[in-house]
Amino acid sequence: MFEPHIEKLYRVNMNLREDETVLLITDDTRPYLTDLLWEFYEVGKLISKKVKKIQYPSLGQHGKEPPEEVWIETFGEIAVEELKKDGLLSRILNKESYSEEDALNILKKYAKDLPQVVIAFPYYSTTHTFYRKVLTNHFGVRYASMPLFEPEMFYGPMDVDWEEVSKVSLQIAEILTEGEWVEIKAEGTKLEFSIKGRHGIADTGLFHKPGDYGNLPAGESFTAPIEDSAYGKVTILYGPDRRLDSPITFKFKDGAVEEVEGFDPYVKYLEKVFKEHERARVIAELGVGTNPKAKRADNILECEKIMGTVHIAIGDNHTFGGINKVPFHTDYVVFEPTVLIGGKGWQRLLLEKGRLII
Repeated sequence: MFEPHIEKLYRVNMNLREDETVLLITDDTRPYLTDLLWEFYEVGKLISKKVKKIQYPSLGQHGKEPPEEVWIETFGEIAVEELKKDGLLSRILNKESYSEEDALNILKKYAKDLPQVVIAFPYYSTTHTFYRKVLTNHFGVRYASMPLFEPEMFYGPMDVDWEEVSKVSLQIAEILTEGEWVEIKAEGTKLEFSIKGRHGIADTGLFHKPGDYGNLPAGESFTAPIEDSAYGKVTILYGPDRRLDSPITFKFKDGAVEEVEGFDPYVKYLEKVFKEHERARVIAELGVGTNPKAKRADNILECEKIMGTVHIAIGDNHTFGGINKVPFHTDYVVFEPTVLIGGKGWQRLLLEKGRLII
């Protein structure tokens, strides 16, 4: 049903070539993901000589590392066994303390037949994982991360002029790189934090160069705030996949969520996460949406791309310039924000009540 759109994704977004290997990964959280996996597989075989696929049991949370079977399919059995011998694999999968350098040295020595392209569309995100980080940063794999993807997105935020989305995203990423501090104001929201020394990253949707990665649908510019710098509050109307029964408010102090106010059941879920992982409270990301056809608010994959919005994430950010490592990362969108960004001797209005100013 979606073959033409999948072919466009392969050719336009990923620039997949005949001599390249592509690996498709997903989970079993939603039944339609199995059908989508087979469609990606069949279309991929028309372009590439080698297409691999794997589906694994749902992990139940964004930001968790893919399970062992995905590592074996990606790096090979010998590399994974070597990680296990050194006691590294279990610590990686649980995001416990471990030497990334030691893990990387093993993978560089023993990994074989790595794919050049990974298309990951499990319901729960693999973006903020060591698995993704090592593939893109050290093996030059082009990686499309599509958590919460639904096929209807092919007709909206995937049907855009990707060159234009790329242009706007790169412009904003440059501004984020130059900036040292940010202030965000919106209804129920007043937050300030530092981004000094952190680089802006453009999620352009065009993954053509070795190591390129991002979401599909794409369309944002983002950075990792200084982890202990956030003060203020953020009020949200939507969780990752639904409109909340009533708004909830995060109160930030010293960079972390000190308190969550509200009566929606999602508050109980967050309290459970915070109890299990204290570092899940920490501010992780500032993102600015740049996709003109992103409209849907009840799916965070699309919602955070809506042009004129910003999103704040808490949890893991060690894979894109931060230092917080925890098996949790979730974004929350702020609508119609006014955003001020500045540095020494300068400041500029980036958004004014949801209107992007560049």
